[in-house]
Amino acid sequence: MLIKNWLKWSFVVLLFFTVACSDDDGDNTANEEGGQEADGSGQELEENEGEGSVPVNSTDNDSEGEQLGDAEATSEDGSAASNADEDYKQDLGNLKVWIGGEVEVTEDSIIIHGESNILPGASITSSGASSIGMNIGKYMDNTKVEDDGSFYFEFPTHDKWFSLRLSLSHPIGGDTREHYGREFEKVVGPQVYLQQNQTYSVRSILEFDPNDGKEVPYSFENEVPEWYERPDDYGDPNVWMEVDITTDHSYIYFHGRSNLVEGTSLGGNLRFEDGRIVPFAHDFSNVNQDGSFDLKVSYTSLRQGMYMPIRFGDHWELWDNVQEAYGEAGEKLEGDLVQVGDDGEKYIEYLVQLDVPDVTTPEEVDVTAEEEEIKLQVPDDLLFDFDESVLKEEAKETLDEIIGELGTLPEGTAIHINGHTDNVGDPDYNLKLSEDRAAAVFEYLVASGEADHLAIEKFGFGDTSPIGPNDSESERSRNRRVEIVINPQ
Repeated sequence: MLIKNWLKWSFVVLLFFTVACSDDDGDNTANEEGGQEADGSGQELEENEGEGSVPVNSTDNDSEGEQLGDAEATSEDGSAASNADEDYKQDLGNLKVWIGGEVEVTEDSIIIHGESNILPGASITSSGASSIGMNIGKYMDNTKVEDDGSFYFEFPTHDKWFSLRLSLSHPIGGDTREHYGREFEKVVGPQVYLQQNQTYSVRSILEFDPNDGKEVPYSFENEVPEWYERPDDYGDPNVWMEVDITTDHSYIYFHGRSNLVEGTSLGGNLRFEDGRIVPFAHDFSNVNQDGSFDLKVSYTSLRQGMYMPIRFGDHWELWDNVQEAYGEAGEKLEGDLVQVGDDGEKYIEYLVQLDVPDVTTPEEVDVTAEEEEIKLQVPDDLLFDFDESVLKEEAKETLDEIIGELGTLPEGTAIHINGHTDNVGDPDYNLKLSEDRAAAVFEYLVASGEADHLAIEKFGFGDTSPIGPNDSESERSRNRRVEIVINPQ
């Protein structure tokens, strides 16, 4: 009853690589310090940057050879570029551009030991963006590509999720324009992306989340994205979509495949069963070169009946290639996914029903899940008075409802009772308080006699495992909690 079989598709957030010229149409984001909206539209849904991905001179994506297309990639001395294995990565000046290297994350810095096959002397610029597309000024920088193709950046860390973009610019007085093309139209390969103005860039976008539970220091390698084969009906106005879903304890990931053309903007708001919008739970993205797309939606609690309407065409401010495929206002669209708005214009809507844990909890108790692990996040003020570890009388009603659900679990199911605090006060005191609160809940569960068949353990974490950044009272109140974890991983 309590646990359903979760989708096992493993979502992988790809690291996307970019080269963008210094005089291209640029980001449509605003400076975070300036507090301006990313698109200035005033729409409820925040749209990501208008950039999809497509390898230049490519008509299909079946292989790296086909990604090179009709224009044969050549190295700086004019010889044909090798498509075998990883050879092109060692060929400085190859028009099949590669950007890679290692990213090192420490307590207070992010260090990029970049590698590439880019012409020495070229400039790489950096920029950062928040989850709602606001520029973060401290990540604006530039560096030079060395003689061996390497480059280096060092940045401070950030206390919230952000993305970091690395872009190749044409240096003043350099010869990269002649070699790569003014708009990088000569560049080929899986790291080349189409922009809204129908020019090209090759970029690297790295994502960082300080609350993802990773223990610092850690490092990871930049990897070249791998695309699916384009569907046979790619670009057909009879649109189809397929979407896989997975979750962790902070985000819902939607990985989609479709026959939509690159650059198509789609996304939506997460909704409750009755159609109400879940606050701050939305994302937009652009379709990749192969018709795939990814949406990453933040959430605080999974509820029965939640769904995600993924839409394309609500606002027909589209790229030229998208309008060519579907019409200036969607008039060419066909098929079962087509909807018609009040203004008579067509749009596409694909409804994704969430398969959430079959668990009933009080409204104030948040439910999150990652694979088989389910967390019931019980706010501390439901259970305890301020700075106390003795259960309030009204807390027993909340715990009794939870115990009723736990009683249906199979024999031997592992349960962890985890106490947490915010970061206000002495860390040692907070640790002791979290341990005592976890113990109080543990003792109540055991005394009920309904949990004897379960393997229950209790732990205190103090302020060491927040689920929010502790930078406001609302976030600190989320961190002050007791977690009841089912099937802890």
